[in-house]
Order: sequence, then structure tokens, then C-alpha cells
Amino acid sequence: MGSRLSLSLRGIRHRRGPREVLAIDGLDIAAGERLAVLGPNGAGKTTLLRLMAGLEAPSAGVVEIDGVPTAPGGAALRRRVGYATQQAGLLSTTVRRNVELPLRWRGVAGGARRAAALAALRRLGVVHLADRPALSLSGGEAQRVSLARALALDPRLLLLDEPAAGLDAEARRSFLDDIAALLADRAMTVVHVSHRADEALLLADRVAVLVDGALHQLAGPSRVLRDPCDATVARLVGYDNVIPGRIDRDGELLVAGRPCGIRSDRPPGDVTVAAWATAVRLAPPRDGSFEATAEHVCVGPGRWEVVLTGEQTVRAHLPLAGAPPQPGDRYAVRLDPELTTLISG
Repeated sequence: MGSRLSLSLRGIRHRRGPREVLAIDGLDIAAGERLAVLGPNGAGKTTLLRLMAGLEAPSAGVVEIDGVPTAPGGAALRRRVGYATQQAGLLSTTVRRNVELPLRWRGVAGGARRAAALAALRRLGVVHLADRPALSLSGGEAQRVSLARALALDPRLLLLDEPAAGLDAEARRSFLDDIAALLADRAMTVVHVSHRADEALLLADRVAVLVDGALHQLAGPSRVLRDPCDATVARLVGYDNVIPGRIDRDGELLVAGRPCGIRSDRPPGDVTVAAWATAVRLAPPRDGSFEATAEHVCVGPGRWEVVLTGEQTVRAHLPLAGAPPQPGDRYAVRLDPELTTLISG
């Protein structure tokens, strides 16, 4: 077999009691591909990983690794799968022994276990913690040890369940940067689930957007960002404004029945307008324009953050160097077409 594993799901239906939690007709992941599964809490992301890992069998359908069903009969292939769970789940022994544990289960000799564990800890920058009690670690340290435990198996398929969950912003970014660097020179297939778009996009060749157990969109990161298939996906990838609009017979985009500065060659009809907060431009009120009133203004990282209310509520991020709008002031709201996308109906 090659050094990387392919993964295929066909006709997947999975139930928990009376509720169907997954319904995926087909999903193929190529050997060596990095797939991010993005979805809100409760979308079925962890359940999907458990099916991929062979820890659960689907209620219907089949999961195959390199063409072999994971259950039953795929035990040899499942041993080539590393799975880092959302909760580190470390035992009350040393860090090194925690990392060695799955190798012990697989019958790896003591010296080889120790060498593999220390090598994995070194790759994650925590080898200095090898002899420390695992339960004394910080959240960030525990996440790194959990990932080291998965990597010590030298997996050909790596499953990551919200690997940076619970970390503060600085620790999260550092950890994700280290994961990206670690995976850059390793021959493995990776499936990474997250409810955060920034995480999913950082580590992915493709992004699968999972909502209520079903795939809404499957595409490259830039495509999902530029062309979300529906309002739900637009919100998940971070669009600050997802509001109804309409294309009139002259190709003008109307918001609340008023022009907002965008023309389109789409046929007339209803659309969903997805605009980043940085797309919003404010000007003095003018006849016929979409207008809104500044309701809340606060300073954010490198910007003024403004909430404007009218027939539609709009969020704007404005340059910090300029004077901020004043609450109660009325503005004409325009949208930058380069930072706005239109979604059919």
C-alpha cells in the first residue's frame, strides 16, 4: 500500500435513537488530501470522524479506507489511523507514557515505544514535558500531547477533532501554525473538523460544510469564501452581513427596496446579499439610497466597529484613523462590490 490512505463514504445514514444525525450520500477524500469539515456545534462533525475512524459503524451505508470497509474486517487499516479527540483525555501518568499507550496496545517493544513517543513530543515542541504528570499540563500543552500521541503511531490517515478547542487566541494561533508546519512535510491524509472558519481554511485543500448532518458545500477554501452556496454557509465562513436583496429590471441591487451601489448582470429577482463588514461604505444621506442610523460604535482591533439599523441591520468596520460615526447619525449605506457576493434566492 502507499504511504497515504484514501477515504470514501457512500450512502451514509446514522441515527442516535429516533434522530438521524448524519445523511451523506457520497464523500471521497483522495490519498494525501487535507479536508476540513466546517460546521456549527451539533452539526455531526465528531460523529463523522468516529465513523471514519471505525469507532462506530454507520446505521446504513459504508465507510471505506483504500477500498476496504472499516467495519467489519478493516482492523488492519484502522491501525494506520491516528485520531486526536477534542478532549485530550490524558491518563494520570507521565506525558511520555500517555504518548506510548497506543503503541503498547499494538505490541510495539519498549525501546521503540519510547523513541517514537519522544520523537512525536519533539515535533510538537513539548519533549521537555515528557516526565511531567500529564494531569498537571495546561490546556495548550495537553492538546499538543494529545496530537503527539496520535502522531506517534505514524498514521497514514490523521483525524483531528477541534484540536485547538478551549485555547486562548494566542495559544490557538501558535498551535495551528505548528500543526500546519508539521503536516507540510508529512505524507498523510488529514481530516480536520472545526466550527471556526479560520481554523478550517488554514489547514485545508478542500472544505466540506456540514449543517444538520448534511453536506451543504464541498469546494476549495477560496471558492467557499468567494461563492458560498447559501446563507448558512455565508454566515459560517464569517460574512458579517447576510441580508435579503433584490435585483431590479435595470440590474441594480436593492436592499430594503433602495440602491446600495452595486449592479449585477443576474436576472431580476430575489437574492441573498453576503457582505463583509469591510465592504460597507458610509456617506451623507442622499435621495433614493438605502439609509441606516448608527446605533452602536466601539473600537476594535485596528478598526471602528459600527452597527447601523434601518429596514436592515448592517455591521461596518471602518478605518481606525478616521473619525468614528456618532450614534444617532444617519448615513447612506453603500457596498463595495469586490467585498460582496450575491447568492441566488
